Amino acid sequence: PLVSVYEIDGPPTPDVLVYNTNFGHDIARWFEYYSRRFGVPVLGLHPPAAVGSLDYVEVDAAVQQMLRLIGELERVTGRKLDYDHLAETVDLSARASRLWSEILDLARTTPAPLTYFDLLAHMAPMLLLRGTPQALEYLELVKSELEERVESGLAAVPGERFRFYWEGPPIWCALRPLSELFLQRQAAVVAGTYSSVFALAELDRNNPIATMARAYTGIFPNRSDDYKAAFLTSQFKEYGVDGVIYHEGRTSPEHSNVRYGLEVRLRRETGLPSLVLEADTHDLRLFSMDQIERQLADFIEQQNTALAAGPERA
Repeated sequence: PLVSVYEIDGPPTPDVLVYNTNFGHDIARWFEYYSRRFGVPVLGLHPPAAVGSLDYVEVDAAVQQMLRLIGELERVTGRKLDYDHLAETVDLSARASRLWSEILDLARTTPAPLTYFDLLAHMAPMLLLRGTPQALEYLELVKSELEERVESGLAAVPGERFRFYWEGPPIWCALRPLSELFLQRQAAVVAGTYSSVFALAELDRNNPIATMARAYTGIFPNRSDDYKAAFLTSQFKEYGVDGVIYHEGRTSPEHSNVRYGLEVRLRRETGLPSLVLEADTHDLRLFSMDQIERQLADFIEQQNTALAAGPERA
């Protein structure tokens, strides 16, 4: 697509790289590598991690780092930050985030009008166009279409029998076979932590830097296990799921939540069955897709057996 649409061989070479460790500290190493590869400066934000309650101390620490980053970017680019333009961009981002949150909420409907795999495609504007009018226009169209699907009872998975929650990073390199596997078995993955990260409710144009600091420090991957457990328990109830799939990504271990017992804890506390997949976000060499498909097929079959044994859903 980069060649056919934009007539370029790949992403343009960056002038500067900027990262935030709120998604895990591996990101710092990745960006340091690309800094060496491209021969460009790398700048980073390191907000307080494993945050429980998000108080003034944590937010102020992130604010100070953002102010330092602004100064470094002004030095690298030779341009001063336009605070009026920043406020406008934050306002557009906040409006897009509210729309995204409303889109996520529509998946609580039974049957769900879209799946987690649909969300991973529709979230592209939240990643690449956040802060632009184009993102708002796109998300408004998506929301309108989904509301029509809800009103008409049109299901993303015809004959939906099971609803699952996806915790952990997506397996980006296998979205199509995974979505088809669930579709064939009348199982809908209706929500996940990754897609929920971009519902940044705290953004406010009247205090852009502080609210950006709060929003980005407070995302799910950067929170304590107690916070994560409470958040996930609430999500499971709100979306009415029958089970949970945890993905432990080999190249993003900090974005997985099974190594320190969270999966076991929630299985015991909620009674929901769960499955742990050991795979990767991007590298197909690190796992067997056939094995993943067998694990998922067996897990869904177990839900079939449980449903046959007792008609009431968990």
